[in-house]
Amino acid sequence: MLKGIDISKWQRGIELENINADFVIIKATEGVGYVDSCLKDHAENSNGKLLGFYHYARPEYNSAREEAEAFVDAVRGYIGNAILVLDWESEKRDDVEWAREWLDDVYELTGVKPIIYMNEYTTLAYDWSNVSHDYHLWVAKYRDNETDVNYDMSNIGNKPNVGSWNNYIMWQWTSSGRLDGYDGNLDCDIFYGDAETWRILGSTIAKEEPAEVPTDETIMSADNNVYYTIQSGDTLSGIAERFGTTYQHLAEINGIENPNLIYVGQQIKIDGDYQPTTYTVVSGDTLSQIAQRFNTSVSDLANKNGIENPNLIYVGQILTI
Repeated sequence: MLKGIDISKWQRGIELENINADFVIIKATEGVGYVDSCLKDHAENSNGKLLGFYHYARPEYNSAREEAEAFVDAVRGYIGNAILVLDWESEKRDDVEWAREWLDDVYELTGVKPIIYMNEYTTLAYDWSNVSHDYHLWVAKYRDNETDVNYDMSNIGNKPNVGSWNNYIMWQWTSSGRLDGYDGNLDCDIFYGDAETWRILGSTIAKEEPAEVPTDETIMSADNNVYYTIQSGDTLSGIAERFGTTYQHLAEINGIENPNLIYVGQQIKIDGDYQPTTYTVVSGDTLSQIAQRFNTSVSDLANKNGIENPNLIYVGQILTI
């Protein structure tokens, strides 16, 4: 999991070299004819952070093709090295076909498959099935407007409900984040993947080899370790049981001094050298997700566990991996 921020001219003067962030997503354009006045400064002073650029859509004024071309022109020098984003929060949020056309056009023009940003309400208010099966989602949902300091996610609240998307690749969980090195509120985001996943999403490689979408709970890193993001109600012993290990082992490899003190949003490692032998099904699981998580197949799990219908598993069921 990576932590980062998204910024625009409203964060003019931010010294990114002083900000603890793995990535920064920069506003590039809005509609047609508007380029954010801080685009160049923010990009050139990103201090080696992973980059993304977003376009604020204005479907009430322009065609999707016009806005796609304007965006691509503004970020042309960074194409292949940054993720590309459609910011979908205009007055015509119901125009799903416009959004789909913009995404398709940017994909055609750059070879980079963009992602789409919207809030939780918008994912539920309209039928996104024509978009969700092809394009990844960055979702915004805040528990409140209280200040959150240095990525303290202890008050993160409930996870977003994202409609026709099975999952989301990034979550903007606060607009009231405060980070050392900047005296002002920041949008703070978590990305459910590692740096290599980010680079693939921002490159033309994704055209031939689409990046897998990590789940919002369990992430397989490029270092072959499994990482789990703690959810509300989790205990270290419960997580250990799910992954066929012990809470003592998890505490040791994650430097957790008090096994009774863990917090929502905390990421813990299930090391690659430890091969779990069982997994306990929780709400929301599917056999295909579990198979992907443990680098196996649905048929293998079904055969090992005597499952006749792979679509029928139940909470609390213990699977042999």
